[in-house]
Parts: sequence; C-alpha cells; structure tokens
Amino acid sequence: MKATDQLSAMEMMAVNPVRRVLVPRFLGGVIAMPFLAAIFSAIAMFGAHLIGVELFQVDVGSFWQQIQLNVESADVNEGILKSVVFGVAASLIAVWEGYNTVPTAEGVGRATTRTVVITAITILVFDFMITAAMI
Repeated sequence: MKATDQLSAMEMMAVNPVRRVLVPRFLGGVIAMPFLAAIFSAIAMFGAHLIGVELFQVDVGSFWQQIQLNVESADVNEGILKSVVFGVAASLIAVWEGYNTVPTAEGVGRATTRTVVITAITILVFDFMITAAMI
C-alpha cells in the first residue's frame, strides 16, 4: 500500500492509515498466532499418535497415559505465553517495516527481507528469555 501511494491517499482524505490499516493487521497477527500454535500442537499430537501407535505398535492407552504424565500445565502455559509474545513481536516488526518502507518495488523487497531477518532474531531472543525465566 505504501508503494502504490494508497496510504498517502488515505491521509489526503483525512483517514488515519494507522488506525484504518495498521492496527487491524497488528491485531490480526496477535490473535492468529495463539490459534496457529494450538492448531500446530494438535497436528503434532496427532502425528505422534500415528507414529507411536500405528508405526511402532505402542498401546493406545499407554501412549496417552505417557502424554498425560509428561506434559504439565506449565508447558502448555509457556507455549501460550510464547505464542502471544511472538505474535506481538512479529506483527509489530512487520507493520513497522511495511509502514516505513521506501515506496518502490525494491524498497518493498528490502523491507520484506529485513522483516524476516529481524523477526527471526527477535523470536530467538524472546524464546531464550522466556525459557530461561520459566525454568
């Protein structure tokens, strides 16, 4: 939207682009990340069930008993906390880089690359900090 001057057009029409464009995208990222984490965790549990029970012939009751014994509520809470923090960080970085990009095709490409790199590093740092704090 920056490269095609849509944000400038919104400003000329007295529409706040931050409120109209950036805030919904930020909130969408923050809300979507915990749901995606839950979906991926459910798929991982299903995959573990398939491999353990079907491929390695582990008893179904034994499999789920071990899951219940080894997965604690602190693990689940840490996963939820991380997904929210990662959603805030990734969305904030993406919105910031997108809004402050140079309005050219090259600028959009550089902003995209910068967003991916900064987000990956930020998530690694936050992951380490949250894991260290929760131990």
